[in-house]
Amino acid sequence: MTLAHTPTIQDSSTLELAAWRQLGSTKAAPALALAQLRLLLAEGAAGSVAVTLADGSLLLGPDGLAARLPRLDWRTMDTPRRARVLADAGWLQAHQPTVAVPCVTEAGYQGTLIAGPLTPGLLDRAKALSRPLAVLLARETAAQSQAQARAGEGWLARTTPNSGAESGVLEIVGITGGLRDVVAQVERVAATAIPLLILGETGAGKELLARLIHERSPRRDGPIVRVNCGAIPAELVDSELFGHERGSFTGAVATRRGWFERADGGTLFLDEIGELPLAAQVRLLRVLQDGQFERVGGQETRTADVRIVAATHRDLPTMVRDGRFRGDLWYRLSVFPLRLPPLRERLGDLPALARHFAAQAGGRLGWSGVQPTDADIRELAAYDWPGNVRELAAVVERAVLLGHGQRLDLAAALAVGSRIPAAEPVAPPQRHTPTLEQAQVQQIEDALRHTRGRIEGAGGAAERLAVNPHTLRARMRKFGIDWTRFRLG
Repeated sequence: MTLAHTPTIQDSSTLELAAWRQLGSTKAAPALALAQLRLLLAEGAAGSVAVTLADGSLLLGPDGLAARLPRLDWRTMDTPRRARVLADAGWLQAHQPTVAVPCVTEAGYQGTLIAGPLTPGLLDRAKALSRPLAVLLARETAAQSQAQARAGEGWLARTTPNSGAESGVLEIVGITGGLRDVVAQVERVAATAIPLLILGETGAGKELLARLIHERSPRRDGPIVRVNCGAIPAELVDSELFGHERGSFTGAVATRRGWFERADGGTLFLDEIGELPLAAQVRLLRVLQDGQFERVGGQETRTADVRIVAATHRDLPTMVRDGRFRGDLWYRLSVFPLRLPPLRERLGDLPALARHFAAQAGGRLGWSGVQPTDADIRELAAYDWPGNVRELAAVVERAVLLGHGQRLDLAAALAVGSRIPAAEPVAPPQRHTPTLEQAQVQQIEDALRHTRGRIEGAGGAAERLAVNPHTLRARMRKFGIDWTRFRLG
Protein backbone atom coordinates (compact mmCIF):
# COMPACT_ATOMS: atom_id res chain seq x y z
CA MET A 1 0.00 0.00 0.00
CA THR A 2 1.11 3.57 -0.63
CA LEU A 3 1.09 5.98 2.25
CA ALA A 4 1.17 9.72 1.94
CA HIS A 5 4.29 11.41 3.27
CA THR A 6 3.71 13.24 6.53
CA PRO A 7 5.52 16.52 7.20
CA THR A 8 7.94 16.58 10.11
CA ILE A 9 6.13 17.45 13.35
CA GLN A 10 8.09 18.42 16.41
CA ASP A 11 5.47 19.61 18.94
CA SER A 12 3.73 16.76 20.78
CA SER A 13 0.30 18.44 20.91
CA THR A 14 0.46 19.21 17.20
CA LEU A 15 1.50 15.60 16.58
CA GLU A 16 -1.49 14.29 18.53
CA LEU A 17 -3.87 16.56 16.61
CA ALA A 18 -2.39 15.34 13.33
CA ALA A 19 -2.89 11.76 14.51
CA TRP A 20 -6.56 12.40 15.28
CA ARG A 21 -7.01 13.89 11.81
CA GLN A 22 -5.27 10.92 10.23
CA LEU A 23 -7.47 8.59 12.24
CA GLY A 24 -10.70 10.31 11.23
CA SER A 25 -9.82 10.56 7.56
CA THR A 26 -8.83 6.92 7.12
CA LYS A 27 -11.49 4.93 5.30
CA ALA A 28 -9.50 1.71 4.95
CA ALA A 29 -8.82 -1.04 7.45
CA PRO A 30 -7.45 -0.10 10.90
CA ALA A 31 -4.06 -1.54 9.94
CA LEU A 32 -3.74 1.14 7.23
CA ALA A 33 -4.48 3.89 9.75
CA LEU A 34 -1.94 2.35 12.12
CA ALA A 35 0.66 2.43 9.38
CA GLN A 36 -0.10 6.10 8.78
CA LEU A 37 0.21 6.87 12.49
CA ARG A 38 3.48 4.97 12.52
CA LEU A 39 4.82 7.42 9.94
CA LEU A 40 3.92 10.29 12.26
CA LEU A 41 5.86 8.70 15.10
CA ALA A 42 8.93 7.64 13.13
CA GLU A 43 9.14 10.86 11.08
CA GLY A 44 12.65 12.22 11.34
CA ALA A 45 13.95 9.23 13.31
CA ALA A 46 15.93 6.34 11.93
CA GLY A 47 13.93 3.81 13.91
CA SER A 48 11.12 1.31 13.79
CA VAL A 49 7.70 1.04 15.39
CA ALA A 50 5.61 -1.94 16.48
CA VAL A 51 2.07 -2.02 17.88
CA THR A 52 0.60 -4.88 19.90
CA LEU A 53 -2.97 -5.58 20.94
CA ALA A 54 -4.05 -6.10 24.55
CA ASP A 55 -3.55 -9.88 24.24
CA GLY A 56 0.12 -9.30 23.38
CA SER A 57 -0.20 -10.22 19.71
CA LEU A 58 1.63 -8.08 17.16
CA LEU A 59 -0.66 -5.97 14.99
CA LEU A 60 1.91 -3.86 13.19
CA GLY A 61 5.67 -4.08 12.92
CA PRO A 62 8.66 -4.65 10.66
CA ASP A 63 8.27 -7.33 7.99
CA GLY A 64 8.53 -10.84 9.41
CA LEU A 65 8.57 -9.73 13.04
CA ALA A 66 5.18 -11.29 13.85
CA ALA A 67 6.50 -14.79 13.17
CA ARG A 68 9.45 -14.28 15.51
CA LEU A 69 7.92 -12.24 18.31
CA PRO A 70 6.25 -14.19 21.14
CA ARG A 71 2.88 -13.13 22.57
CA LEU A 72 3.77 -11.45 25.86
CA ASP A 73 2.41 -8.98 28.41
CA TRP A 74 4.33 -5.90 27.30
CA ARG A 75 2.89 -3.74 30.08
CA THR A 76 4.69 -5.56 32.89
CA MET A 77 7.96 -6.19 31.05
CA ASP A 78 10.97 -4.26 32.29
CA THR A 79 13.29 -2.44 29.88
CA PRO A 80 16.20 -4.96 29.93
CA ARG A 81 13.91 -7.92 29.26
CA ARG A 82 12.10 -6.05 26.47
CA ALA A 83 15.46 -5.32 24.86
CA ARG A 84 16.42 -8.99 25.05
CA VAL A 85 13.12 -10.17 23.56
CA LEU A 86 13.31 -7.72 20.67
CA ALA A 87 16.96 -8.58 20.08
CA ASP A 88 16.16 -12.31 20.04
CA ALA A 89 13.44 -11.60 17.48
CA GLY A 90 16.06 -9.92 15.29
CA TRP A 91 14.47 -6.48 15.43
CA LEU A 92 17.08 -4.46 17.33
CA GLN A 93 20.53 -5.07 18.71
CA ALA A 94 20.67 -6.12 22.34
CA HIS A 95 22.24 -2.89 23.58
CA GLN A 96 19.69 -0.58 21.90
CA PRO A 97 17.04 0.75 24.32
CA THR A 98 13.38 1.13 23.35
CA VAL A 99 10.25 2.80 24.68
CA ALA A 100 6.98 0.99 25.36
CA VAL A 101 3.91 3.14 25.98
CA PRO A 102 0.56 1.56 26.97
CA CYS A 103 -2.43 2.66 24.89
CA VAL A 104 -5.41 3.14 27.20
CA THR A 105 -9.01 4.29 26.73
CA GLU A 106 -11.68 4.75 29.37
CA ALA A 107 -12.61 1.11 28.75
CA GLY A 108 -9.11 0.01 29.74
CA TYR A 109 -5.85 -1.20 28.26
CA GLN A 110 -5.97 -1.69 24.47
CA GLY A 111 -2.36 -2.41 23.52
CA THR A 112 1.23 -1.19 23.57
CA LEU A 113 3.24 1.08 21.28
CA ILE A 114 6.89 0.00 21.04
CA ALA A 115 9.50 2.16 19.31
CA GLY A 116 13.26 2.12 19.08
CA PRO A 117 16.09 2.63 19.19
CA LEU A 118 15.66 5.43 21.71
CA THR A 119 16.34 8.89 20.28
CA PRO A 120 15.72 12.40 21.68
CA GLY A 121 12.01 13.19 21.75
CA LEU A 122 10.90 9.64 20.90
CA LEU A 123 9.19 9.05 24.25
CA ASP A 124 7.25 12.33 24.00
CA ARG A 125 6.10 11.48 20.47
CA ALA A 126 5.04 8.00 21.56
CA LYS A 127 3.03 9.35 24.50
CA ALA A 128 1.34 11.91 22.23
CA LEU A 129 0.19 9.14 19.91
CA SER A 130 -0.88 6.68 22.60
CA ARG A 131 -4.50 7.88 22.95
CA PRO A 132 -5.31 8.07 19.21
CA LEU A 133 -3.71 4.65 18.89
CA ALA A 134 -5.77 3.33 21.81
CA VAL A 135 -9.02 4.28 20.06
CA LEU A 136 -7.84 2.67 16.86
CA LEU A 137 -6.74 -0.49 18.68
CA ALA A 138 -10.15 -0.69 20.36
CA ARG A 139 -11.76 -0.61 16.93
CA GLU A 140 -9.37 -3.26 15.64
CA THR A 141 -10.07 -5.52 18.61
CA ALA A 142 -13.81 -5.11 18.06
CA ALA A 143 -13.43 -5.87 14.35
CA GLN A 144 -11.37 -8.99 15.08
CA SER A 145 -13.87 -10.12 17.70
CA GLN A 146 -16.76 -9.80 15.26
CA ALA A 147 -14.82 -11.60 12.52
CA GLN A 148 -13.97 -14.46 14.87
CA ALA A 149 -17.57 -14.71 16.04
CA ARG A 150 -18.82 -14.86 12.46
CA ALA A 151 -16.29 -17.57 11.67
CA GLY A 152 -17.34 -19.48 14.76
CA GLU A 153 -21.02 -19.19 13.92
CA GLY A 154 -20.38 -21.06 10.65
CA TRP A 155 -20.49 -24.29 12.61
CA LEU A 156 -24.27 -24.62 12.68
CA ALA A 157 -25.26 -23.28 9.29
CA ARG A 158 -24.78 -24.11 5.66
CA THR A 159 -26.43 -23.03 2.41
CA THR A 160 -28.36 -25.38 0.21
CA PRO A 161 -26.18 -27.03 -2.47
CA ASN A 162 -28.08 -25.48 -5.35
CA SER A 163 -27.81 -21.96 -4.05
CA GLY A 164 -24.98 -19.44 -3.97
CA ALA A 165 -23.56 -18.17 -0.71
CA GLU A 166 -25.31 -14.84 -1.15
CA SER A 167 -28.75 -16.19 -1.96
CA GLY A 168 -28.65 -19.65 -0.35
CA VAL A 169 -31.32 -20.66 2.10
CA LEU A 170 -30.06 -20.95 5.66
CA GLU A 171 -30.14 -24.60 6.71
CA ILE A 172 -29.53 -25.37 10.37
CA VAL A 173 -27.99 -28.61 11.54
CA GLY A 174 -30.36 -29.80 14.24
CA ILE A 175 -33.42 -27.86 13.11
CA THR A 176 -35.56 -31.00 13.39
CA GLY A 177 -33.78 -32.29 16.49
CA GLY A 178 -32.73 -30.44 19.62
CA LEU A 179 -33.48 -27.03 18.11
CA ARG A 180 -36.98 -27.99 17.00
CA ASP A 181 -38.78 -26.21 19.86
CA VAL A 182 -36.82 -22.95 19.62
CA VAL A 183 -37.24 -22.88 15.82
CA ALA A 184 -40.99 -23.33 16.29
CA GLN A 185 -40.94 -20.29 18.57
CA VAL A 186 -39.04 -18.34 15.92
CA GLU A 187 -41.72 -19.18 13.37
CA ARG A 188 -44.36 -17.72 15.70
CA VAL A 189 -42.68 -14.34 16.19
CA ALA A 190 -40.43 -13.78 13.17
CA ALA A 191 -43.13 -11.95 11.21
CA THR A 192 -43.81 -9.51 14.07
CA ALA A 193 -41.85 -6.35 14.92
CA ILE A 194 -41.44 -6.98 18.65
CA PRO A 195 -37.91 -6.98 20.10
CA LEU A 196 -36.54 -10.45 20.79
CA LEU A 197 -34.03 -11.61 23.40
CA ILE A 198 -31.95 -14.75 22.83
CA LEU A 199 -30.61 -16.38 25.98
CA GLY A 200 -27.89 -18.97 25.67
CA GLU A 201 -24.41 -20.00 26.71
CA THR A 202 -21.30 -18.90 24.85
CA GLY A 203 -20.84 -20.84 21.63
CA ALA A 204 -24.42 -22.15 21.47
CA GLY A 205 -25.26 -20.32 18.22
CA LYS A 206 -27.05 -17.11 19.21
CA GLU A 207 -25.96 -15.20 16.10
CA LEU A 208 -27.17 -17.99 13.85
CA LEU A 209 -30.59 -17.89 15.52
CA ALA A 210 -30.70 -14.12 14.99
CA ARG A 211 -29.96 -14.64 11.29
CA LEU A 212 -32.74 -17.23 11.11
CA ILE A 213 -35.16 -14.73 12.67
CA HIS A 214 -34.14 -12.15 10.08
CA GLU A 215 -34.50 -14.60 7.19
CA ARG A 216 -37.98 -15.68 8.28
CA SER A 217 -39.17 -12.08 8.74
CA PRO A 218 -40.63 -9.56 6.25
CA ARG A 219 -37.30 -7.71 6.61
CA ARG A 220 -35.32 -10.48 4.93
CA ASP A 221 -34.44 -8.24 1.96
CA GLY A 222 -33.06 -5.54 4.28
CA PRO A 223 -29.72 -5.54 6.09
CA ILE A 224 -28.89 -7.49 9.21
CA VAL A 225 -26.22 -5.71 11.25
CA ARG A 226 -24.40 -7.38 14.14
CA VAL A 227 -22.92 -5.31 16.96
CA ASN A 228 -20.88 -6.88 19.75
CA CYS A 229 -21.75 -4.60 22.67
CA GLY A 230 -18.93 -6.01 24.78
CA ALA A 231 -16.27 -5.07 22.22
CA ILE A 232 -17.11 -1.35 22.00
CA PRO A 233 -15.14 0.99 24.30
CA ALA A 234 -17.48 2.85 26.68
CA GLU A 235 -16.58 6.25 25.22
CA LEU A 236 -17.46 5.12 21.70
CA VAL A 237 -20.80 3.38 22.37
CA ASP A 238 -23.02 6.36 21.45
CA SER A 239 -20.98 7.12 18.35
CA GLU A 240 -21.09 3.49 17.21
CA LEU A 241 -24.81 3.00 17.82
CA PHE A 242 -26.22 6.37 16.84
CA GLY A 243 -23.46 7.99 14.76
CA HIS A 244 -21.87 11.41 15.16
CA GLU A 245 -21.66 14.77 13.42
CA ARG A 246 -18.45 16.27 12.19
CA GLY A 247 -16.66 18.21 14.93
CA SER A 248 -18.76 16.71 17.73
CA PHE A 249 -15.64 15.55 19.59
CA THR A 250 -11.89 15.43 19.14
CA GLY A 251 -11.13 13.33 16.10
CA ALA A 252 -14.65 13.55 14.60
CA VAL A 253 -13.43 14.98 11.31
CA ALA A 254 -16.32 13.54 9.30
CA THR A 255 -19.99 12.70 9.81
CA ARG A 256 -20.61 9.03 10.53
CA ARG A 257 -23.81 7.01 10.41
CA GLY A 258 -24.35 4.72 13.38
CA TRP A 259 -25.49 1.12 13.41
CA PHE A 260 -29.16 2.05 13.79
CA GLU A 261 -29.11 4.06 10.58
CA ARG A 262 -27.18 1.34 8.77
CA ALA A 263 -29.75 -1.26 9.83
CA ASP A 264 -32.72 0.86 8.71
CA GLY A 265 -35.34 -1.41 7.13
CA GLY A 266 -33.67 -4.51 8.53
CA THR A 267 -32.55 -6.16 11.76
CA LEU A 268 -30.05 -4.91 14.33
CA PHE A 269 -28.50 -7.77 16.32
CA LEU A 270 -27.12 -6.52 19.64
CA ASP A 271 -24.90 -9.35 20.81
CA GLU A 272 -23.83 -9.46 24.47
CA ILE A 273 -26.40 -6.82 25.43
CA GLY A 274 -25.51 -7.39 29.09
CA GLU A 275 -22.16 -5.65 28.50
CA LEU A 276 -23.77 -2.37 27.42
CA PRO A 277 -23.02 0.51 29.85
CA LEU A 278 -25.98 1.77 31.90
CA ALA A 279 -25.90 5.22 30.27
CA ALA A 280 -26.17 3.68 26.82
CA GLN A 281 -29.02 1.44 28.03
CA VAL A 282 -31.10 4.57 28.71
CA ARG A 283 -30.66 5.81 25.15
CA LEU A 284 -31.30 2.36 23.71
CA LEU A 285 -34.58 2.21 25.65
CA ARG A 286 -35.70 5.46 24.06
CA VAL A 287 -35.07 4.10 20.57
CA LEU A 288 -37.00 0.95 21.43
CA GLN A 289 -39.93 3.01 22.69
CA ASP A 290 -40.31 5.60 19.94
CA GLY A 291 -37.71 4.78 17.29
CA GLN A 292 -36.02 8.19 17.65
CA PHE A 293 -32.43 9.18 18.36
CA GLU A 294 -29.86 11.93 17.73
CA ARG A 295 -26.35 11.58 16.49
CA VAL A 296 -23.62 12.60 18.91
CA GLY A 297 -23.23 16.37 18.53
CA GLY A 298 -26.38 16.61 16.41
CA GLN A 299 -29.62 18.52 16.95
CA GLU A 300 -31.83 16.74 14.44
CA THR A 301 -34.04 13.96 15.74
CA ARG A 302 -33.76 10.95 13.46
CA THR A 303 -35.80 7.79 13.09
CA ALA A 304 -34.88 4.28 12.07
CA ASP A 305 -37.18 1.39 11.19
CA VAL A 306 -35.20 -1.36 12.90
CA ARG A 307 -36.14 -4.69 14.44
CA ILE A 308 -34.02 -5.33 17.55
CA VAL A 309 -32.76 -8.81 18.34
CA ALA A 310 -30.56 -8.92 21.45
CA ALA A 311 -28.59 -11.79 22.92
CA THR A 312 -26.65 -12.55 26.07
CA HIS A 313 -25.10 -15.41 28.01
CA ARG A 314 -25.51 -13.52 31.28
CA ASP A 315 -28.22 -13.79 33.94
CA LEU A 316 -29.99 -10.49 33.26
CA PRO A 317 -32.61 -10.75 36.06
CA THR A 318 -29.77 -11.05 38.58
CA MET A 319 -28.00 -8.11 36.96
CA VAL A 320 -31.22 -6.10 37.28
CA ARG A 321 -31.41 -6.90 41.00
CA ASP A 322 -27.75 -5.91 41.40
CA GLY A 323 -28.29 -2.62 39.57
CA ARG A 324 -26.02 -3.58 36.66
CA PHE A 325 -28.81 -3.73 34.07
CA ARG A 326 -31.85 -1.50 33.79
CA GLY A 327 -35.10 -3.15 34.75
CA ASP A 328 -37.15 -1.14 32.23
CA LEU A 329 -34.88 -2.26 29.39
CA TRP A 330 -35.09 -5.87 30.58
CA TYR A 331 -38.89 -5.77 30.55
CA ARG A 332 -38.87 -4.19 27.11
CA LEU A 333 -36.54 -6.84 25.66
CA SER A 334 -37.98 -9.88 27.41
CA VAL A 335 -41.44 -9.76 25.83
CA PHE A 336 -40.65 -13.04 24.09
CA PRO A 337 -37.34 -14.54 25.25
CA LEU A 338 -35.87 -17.40 23.24
CA ARG A 339 -33.73 -19.88 25.18
CA LEU A 340 -31.12 -21.62 23.04
CA PRO A 341 -30.29 -24.99 24.60
CA PRO A 342 -26.63 -25.87 25.18
CA LEU A 343 -25.14 -28.79 23.26
CA ARG A 344 -25.17 -31.10 26.29
CA GLU A 345 -28.99 -30.85 26.29
CA ARG A 346 -29.31 -31.89 22.64
CA LEU A 347 -26.79 -34.65 22.19
CA GLY A 348 -29.06 -36.19 19.57
CA ASP A 349 -27.75 -33.52 17.19
CA LEU A 350 -24.13 -34.40 17.92
CA PRO A 351 -23.65 -37.07 15.18
CA ALA A 352 -24.89 -34.73 12.43
CA LEU A 353 -22.84 -31.85 13.78
CA ALA A 354 -19.69 -33.97 14.07
CA ARG A 355 -20.08 -35.22 10.48
CA HIS A 356 -20.67 -31.68 9.26
CA PHE A 357 -17.57 -30.33 11.00
CA ALA A 358 -15.42 -33.26 9.93
CA ALA A 359 -16.37 -32.70 6.29
CA GLN A 360 -15.84 -28.97 6.69
CA ALA A 361 -12.41 -29.44 8.29
CA GLY A 362 -11.38 -32.06 5.75
CA GLY A 363 -12.22 -29.69 2.92
CA ARG A 364 -10.20 -26.87 4.46
CA LEU A 365 -7.21 -29.10 5.19
CA GLY A 366 -7.28 -30.92 1.84
CA TRP A 367 -8.45 -34.27 3.24
CA SER A 368 -11.79 -35.58 2.00
CA GLY A 369 -13.79 -38.50 3.29
CA VAL A 370 -12.80 -38.42 6.96
CA GLN A 371 -15.89 -39.03 9.10
CA PRO A 372 -16.51 -39.89 12.77
CA THR A 373 -17.10 -43.53 13.66
CA ASP A 374 -19.72 -44.79 16.10
CA ALA A 375 -16.97 -45.03 18.72
CA ASP A 376 -16.02 -41.41 18.00
CA ILE A 377 -19.62 -40.33 18.52
CA ARG A 378 -19.80 -42.15 21.86
CA GLU A 379 -16.58 -40.50 22.95
CA LEU A 380 -17.88 -37.06 21.96
CA ALA A 381 -21.18 -37.72 23.74
CA ALA A 382 -19.34 -38.50 26.98
CA TYR A 383 -17.97 -34.94 27.15
CA ASP A 384 -20.09 -32.11 28.60
CA TRP A 385 -19.05 -29.40 26.05
CA PRO A 386 -18.80 -26.25 28.19
CA GLY A 387 -17.91 -24.33 25.00
CA ASN A 388 -20.91 -25.81 23.18
CA VAL A 389 -20.98 -26.12 19.40
CA ARG A 390 -18.06 -23.74 18.91
CA GLU A 391 -15.90 -26.01 21.05
CA LEU A 392 -17.14 -29.08 19.17
CA ALA A 393 -16.13 -27.52 15.85
CA ALA A 394 -12.64 -26.77 17.18
CA VAL A 395 -12.20 -30.25 18.68
CA VAL A 396 -13.32 -32.03 15.50
CA GLU A 397 -11.03 -29.93 13.32
CA ARG A 398 -8.13 -30.58 15.71
CA ALA A 399 -8.93 -34.31 15.65
CA VAL A 400 -8.90 -34.35 11.84
CA LEU A 401 -5.55 -32.58 11.83
CA LEU A 402 -4.00 -34.85 14.47
CA GLY A 403 -5.34 -37.90 12.66
CA HIS A 404 -3.67 -36.76 9.42
CA GLY A 405 -6.96 -36.95 7.56
CA GLN A 406 -7.21 -40.72 8.07
CA ARG A 407 -9.26 -40.71 11.26
CA LEU A 408 -10.34 -38.49 14.12
CA ASP A 409 -7.75 -38.53 16.90
CA LEU A 410 -10.20 -37.48 19.58
CA ALA A 411 -8.12 -38.64 22.54
CA ALA A 412 -5.40 -36.15 21.65
CA ALA A 413 -7.88 -33.48 20.56
CA LEU A 414 -9.77 -33.57 23.83
CA ALA A 415 -6.48 -33.72 25.75
CA VAL A 416 -7.82 -36.14 28.34
CA GLY A 417 -5.73 -39.20 27.62
CA SER A 418 -7.32 -42.32 26.19
CA ARG A 419 -10.79 -41.37 27.47
CA ILE A 420 -11.25 -44.93 28.78
CA PRO A 421 -13.52 -44.80 31.83
CA ALA A 422 -11.38 -44.88 34.93
CA ALA A 423 -12.10 -47.25 37.75
CA GLU A 424 -13.60 -45.77 40.86
CA PRO A 425 -10.79 -44.59 43.14
CA VAL A 426 -10.26 -46.91 46.06
CA ALA A 427 -11.27 -45.15 49.21
CA PRO A 428 -8.60 -45.06 51.89
CA PRO A 429 -9.34 -46.82 55.16
CA GLN A 430 -11.67 -44.63 57.12
CA ARG A 431 -11.24 -43.92 60.75
CA HIS A 432 -14.26 -43.23 62.88
CA THR A 433 -13.49 -39.50 62.63
CA PRO A 434 -11.68 -38.55 59.38
CA THR A 435 -8.99 -35.92 59.46
CA LEU A 436 -9.74 -32.44 58.11
CA GLU A 437 -7.65 -33.16 55.00
CA GLN A 438 -9.47 -36.45 54.38
CA ALA A 439 -12.82 -34.70 54.73
CA GLN A 440 -11.80 -32.01 52.22
CA VAL A 441 -10.54 -34.61 49.74
CA GLN A 442 -13.80 -36.54 50.07
CA GLN A 443 -15.88 -33.40 49.54
CA ILE A 444 -13.91 -32.36 46.46
CA GLU A 445 -14.02 -35.85 44.94
CA ASP A 446 -17.76 -36.14 45.60
CA ALA A 447 -18.34 -32.80 43.85
CA LEU A 448 -16.15 -33.80 40.89
CA ARG A 449 -17.90 -37.14 40.62
CA HIS A 450 -21.29 -35.45 40.62
CA THR A 451 -20.25 -32.90 37.96
CA ARG A 452 -18.29 -35.48 35.94
CA GLY A 453 -15.06 -33.55 36.34
CA ARG A 454 -16.42 -30.11 35.53
CA ILE A 455 -14.82 -27.46 37.74
CA GLU A 456 -16.01 -24.05 36.52
CA GLY A 457 -19.30 -22.61 35.33
CA ALA A 458 -22.90 -23.17 36.32
CA GLY A 459 -23.30 -26.54 37.99
CA GLY A 460 -19.53 -27.01 38.30
CA ALA A 461 -17.72 -28.39 41.33
CA ALA A 462 -16.57 -24.92 42.43
CA GLU A 463 -20.17 -23.69 42.49
CA ARG A 464 -21.34 -26.76 44.44
CA LEU A 465 -18.58 -26.25 47.01
CA ALA A 466 -19.12 -22.45 47.11
CA VAL A 467 -15.45 -21.65 46.44
CA ASN A 468 -13.59 -19.75 43.76
CA PRO A 469 -12.51 -22.06 40.89
CA HIS A 470 -8.88 -20.93 41.33
CA THR A 471 -9.03 -21.84 45.03
CA LEU A 472 -10.49 -25.24 44.20
CA ARG A 473 -7.78 -25.95 41.63
CA ALA A 474 -5.10 -24.98 44.19
CA ARG A 475 -6.53 -27.42 46.76
CA MET A 476 -6.75 -30.16 44.14
CA ARG A 477 -3.08 -29.68 43.34
CA LYS A 478 -2.24 -29.73 47.04
CA PHE A 479 -4.16 -32.98 47.60
CA GLY A 480 -3.08 -34.57 44.30
CA ILE A 481 -6.64 -34.88 42.96
CA ASP A 482 -6.78 -35.57 39.20
CA TRP A 483 -10.06 -34.20 37.79
CA THR A 484 -9.75 -36.28 34.59
CA ARG A 485 -10.55 -39.45 36.56
CA PHE A 486 -14.09 -38.23 36.97
CA ARG A 487 -14.86 -37.31 33.36
CA LEU A 488 -16.57 -40.60 32.67
CA GLY A 489 -17.09 -41.64 36.25
